[in-house]
Amino acid sequence: MASYETLLCQDRGPVRLITLNNPDTFNALDFTSGPELIGALEEAGRDPAIRVVVLTGAGKAFSAGANVRLMQQGLAEGKPPAPFFSELAAILHRSISTMRRLPKPVVCALNGVAAGGGMGWVLASDMVVASRAARLEPAYIKIGLTPDGGSTALLARALGPHRAAEFFMLGQGMNAQTAFEHGLFNQVVEPDQELDTALELAEGLAAGPATALAQTKALLNSSLYGDLEKVMEDERQSICAMSTGPEFLEGITAFFEKRKPSFD
Repeated sequence: MASYETLLCQDRGPVRLITLNNPDTFNALDFTSGPELIGALEEAGRDPAIRVVVLTGAGKAFSAGANVRLMQQGLAEGKPPAPFFSELAAILHRSISTMRRLPKPVVCALNGVAAGGGMGWVLASDMVVASRAARLEPAYIKIGLTPDGGSTALLARALGPHRAAEFFMLGQGMNAQTAFEHGLFNQVVEPDQELDTALELAEGLAAGPATALAQTKALLNSSLYGDLEKVMEDERQSICAMSTGPEFLEGITAFFEKRKPSFD
């Protein structure tokens, strides 16, 4: 098994546990963590001894989404933001495609907040066991951006158009119990129980017929997410375009100044 800078990978029999392991950045997506997650997923997919993957995060958060420190640094250096978003969204979207194309179930043990692009990894999982303390935070609209990570498809097809519009346009987030009631999560458990519960679920899946599980996942992809990669490309182009406008500049400036943005 390969070693990674931002991940921990452990085998629990036929279950591979992948932990996003950069808690100082709240397991943010960047140009190291994204490619490493893709590599770890592909490695698990190639290993015939691994039948199920469990994905979780270290520390208080599951993932804060894109690394805002890198955004701030680039803006301070006068770099145009569009190339940053274009490359990072491409990495995020490849990781989402890899999760959905993986011929093995992926169970998310959602330990805390999943924000922005981090939501994509949760929503792209086959099953989700969430801590009661977990939340989904869209984040985008508050800094003048549009969603990515395939979430406009992955979430909207579960919530329906009106609840999805409310979630993304108001940017108010969703707690674990509400997400469970809307069918986004399979189970909600007490804090610190999500990983053990997810591993138990994964062990049950690992005892099942691997080929039938793989084909079931492929059928679900075809029926529910056949256009997912087109949706993600539309999202990538949109977030790049938005990053060049005044709303993003005001939104991200307000974020770092810890004030409410003014989009007048």
